[in-house]
Amino acid sequence: MTFDYHTDSCRALEFSPDGNVIYTASKDQSLALITNGVLAGRIENAHAAPIYSLLHLDGGNIIASGDDDGTIKIWDLRMAAQGKKQSVVMEFKEHEGTVQKMTFSRETQQLLSASGDGMMGVFDLRKKELYAMSDNFEEDLTSIMIMKGGTKVLASASDGIINIFSWDWFGDCNDRIVGHPGSIDTMIKYDDDTVITGCEDGLIRAVSVLPNKIISILGDPLDTEDEVFHIQKLSLSHDRKFVASCTLDDIIKIIDVENLKSRVREEDDFDISEYEQRVTQNLKPNHGKLEVKEGEEGQ
Repeated sequence: MTFDYHTDSCRALEFSPDGNVIYTASKDQSLALITNGVLAGRIENAHAAPIYSLLHLDGGNIIASGDDDGTIKIWDLRMAAQGKKQSVVMEFKEHEGTVQKMTFSRETQQLLSASGDGMMGVFDLRKKELYAMSDNFEEDLTSIMIMKGGTKVLASASDGIINIFSWDWFGDCNDRIVGHPGSIDTMIKYDDDTVITGCEDGLIRAVSVLPNKIISILGDPLDTEDEVFHIQKLSLSHDRKFVASCTLDDIIKIIDVENLKSRVREEDDFDISEYEQRVTQNLKPNHGKLEVKEGEEGQ
């Protein structure tokens, strides 16, 4: 089965939770959805700039899209199907770079975004407004996800660092995971304690979050004579047994990751409660501003 309704590269694809609907976004600035193997709808000129990212939100009809100019739009596809202009229920123009990736907290109804302008955005969808914006990291933020039971946010960057934010303290990260030698171009969640990253060095890594460490390089190492291609995208199967990766060599590789479920952490004595207590002593739980202590102003 092949669909060729986009006139330029298809940059993003999302499945609905039940798997019956596929949402696609393209460099041609259009959105589309496929239902039961049939093109069910297409929105031309959905953005003024090429669309880069897509995220399914609540229900089967609400999606978010982000473009190369930093604009994020929230769509009600029921309204779009009727041809109504009100299909765009929210629009945010806070970013100045490509919206690389988005994630959503259903508990707080907040949309989080990672952008090529080096900043993470947090948007309150109840109030339809910007809630917080991180400091500029001076590197592209390439991916974002919520971890550790909703208490941590991870944002990967083009300098090979994974920045860790405490929830509701979004101004600056309070921890980092290092060890990637180049840009982390893609990152997916394996479970609440582990992410899988794709790096520009062509390697796929399993990374532990609190304790922070690279725990495994997945798949066979490349031969020294092989050309190295950036890992562009990763996808995890629903049963968490397999990871699919793709690169610019037009090859999709499938890796068995079922063994990660039973991996024993080497740092069994890591005390998450003590760690959290130490971190929160210096945090003010709002938009991420450190409290200035007396005598520290102007230092």
